[in-house]
Amino acid sequence: MKHLHTLTRMTKSLLAATALSSVFVNTASADAMLHAFNWQYDDVSAKAQEIADLGYKSVLVSPPYLSNPSSEWWARYQPLDYRILLGPLGTKQDFQDMIDALEARGVNLYVDVIFNHMANMNMEKGQEQYPGFNVNTPEYEANKVYGDLSQGLFGPGDFHDGANAKCISDWGNWYDSTWNRLCGAAPDKGLPDLRGEATDATGDWIRSNQIAYLNALKAMGVDGFRIDAVKHMKWEHLNWVFNSDVLDGIHVFSEIISHSSADDNTYLQPYLDNTDVRMGAYDFRLFNELDHAFDMSGSLSSLSAPNTLPSDRAVTFVITHDMPQNDGFNGFLFSEDDEKLAYAYILGRDGGVPLIYTDNNETPKFNSRWVDAYKDADLVNMIKFHNQVQGQEMEVLSANGCAIYFRRGNIGLVGINKCGNSESHSLNVAALNVGTYTDQISGSTLNISGTNQTVSLPARSVRMWLNGDTPPPPPQGWFFSGTANNWAADSMTVDGSVYKIIKTFSTGDANGGPRFKIRDSATDWDVNFPAQDFVVTANKTYEITFDPSQPAGSKISVIEQGPVGGSCPVKFTCQNGNTNMGDSVYVSGSAVELGSWNSDNAALLAPTNYPTWDATINLPANTDVSWKCIVRQESSPFTVRQWEVDPNNNFNTGNCDVTEVSGSF
Repeated sequence: MKHLHTLTRMTKSLLAATALSSVFVNTASADAMLHAFNWQYDDVSAKAQEIADLGYKSVLVSPPYLSNPSSEWWARYQPLDYRILLGPLGTKQDFQDMIDALEARGVNLYVDVIFNHMANMNMEKGQEQYPGFNVNTPEYEANKVYGDLSQGLFGPGDFHDGANAKCISDWGNWYDSTWNRLCGAAPDKGLPDLRGEATDATGDWIRSNQIAYLNALKAMGVDGFRIDAVKHMKWEHLNWVFNSDVLDGIHVFSEIISHSSADDNTYLQPYLDNTDVRMGAYDFRLFNELDHAFDMSGSLSSLSAPNTLPSDRAVTFVITHDMPQNDGFNGFLFSEDDEKLAYAYILGRDGGVPLIYTDNNETPKFNSRWVDAYKDADLVNMIKFHNQVQGQEMEVLSANGCAIYFRRGNIGLVGINKCGNSESHSLNVAALNVGTYTDQISGSTLNISGTNQTVSLPARSVRMWLNGDTPPPPPQGWFFSGTANNWAADSMTVDGSVYKIIKTFSTGDANGGPRFKIRDSATDWDVNFPAQDFVVTANKTYEITFDPSQPAGSKISVIEQGPVGGSCPVKFTCQNGNTNMGDSVYVSGSAVELGSWNSDNAALLAPTNYPTWDATINLPANTDVSWKCIVRQESSPFTVRQWEVDPNNNFNTGNCDVTEVSGSF
């Protein structure tokens, strides 16, 4: 849902967990769904075979109708005319070709629909006309999905309050949210709110068009619908449109954003109570449990019996398109490492339809990290595990603050460790088959041979073991590319399960300071880490270690090999550096080597005696230095979790007289 360019940052309020059995069985289909957010329809067609090969069973695409002509993604969520399928994402024929391409490969298509409001075209309140221009032309007729284009679709009488229409002022008030308009900052007139619940001829006209639109898409081959902005619709409107005939043979789920118990009580639970049991919803209850469990103070044991929607109505997720797109929801994003671990949980568990998000480069502020996310090797292997164990019962075998282990039937075992230290748990594995299990992420094996067995998990990792399965093929090798070798591809040495290389960095290149990436090919960049170049300090030599089995943010580590160029080595220590998954402690300060107070270029410390972090950094002699300890997200350099309190730490390097300095949180 995108209605405001800027939303007020929301405060997290977690739902209270309800006591459930630790053994779950779900008979509903739980095939993995790809959210191809803002993809053009012909792109989906071109990738239909790849999508099927990766294990996805359905695809959700952005709304297919005539909409606000802006090329921005949010304009697709502002309808002008349901009757016409034409816009930046493609034509009616492109849409039909996409359906056919997916259907030929056994993949279902879902579409996003918006029935709460129409586009904000800055029309005067009480004078709205849709589509607002002549569509009775050959081009529009060729892209018509239903209806008579010689007349308009909606007029002033089809909207709430006409000239007196107001903007929503209290998002927690059900009447305000379901009657008034979604608005941006003044003087925005807001999105005209349809009278879909009205019992007069106007209400009948609105609903009959919406039903005709759904039936037309079903006739083209659409298999399901996601309904946007449902918390702003009245139940009467929703139930009249999504009647028994419309629901026949398809799956429907709704977006009801619920980040607090108040939201749940006001919107989500009433939706469950007042709509057809065949209508599902985003499982914000489970998301809130995940959000809490992966928080610094949270415990994975809370995921043993989480508060969730009923399994047959739940669409589970780790990220929605609102979270990266709307500033007000950015705070609900996981770090890259936590996101992967959370995906392992929803794809490993039993219950709900897992929705996997990828976009079309709408999030440059987050280094475009969700472009091609759908084919990330670890995620694809999680989907393989999910598909293999679907329908098998789930039993939690062990859980504590750091880790959770659960089995799927007698063939699957999942272990997730969010902490920075390894975990070993004694498990009752009597219900699992005796034999060899292969982890779908790292390719490592586990032999189950008795009733009780100790199973270990590396730090910040996930393991998804399948009985009797073959390991995923290993890469042909890994290569170093960076400013130290002018971005050539240097082979790394294999040391057990990790790859290593030693490199000396000077001052960088024309595009930035010293930095590097690791890639799986000497000839292309299709698979490379990290998402943003790994930045190091100039005039230093490092041993670089790459572990492909670790989550994205933890695959690479560097160890300084000693000072270069005669500068002053100073050991920086930061005490009480308690961190969450995906975060590390850095030093930010006035010196160039400390990032010049720019957190993006801060100097990374190592948890040599956690929660104490330290590193030796070379600084120029006779230089005044001001600095602080910070906790920063590894994969999102601008996200600083915590600064050391004022005042700054200060010293002068002199003639290399100062060898150690320390700070504390």
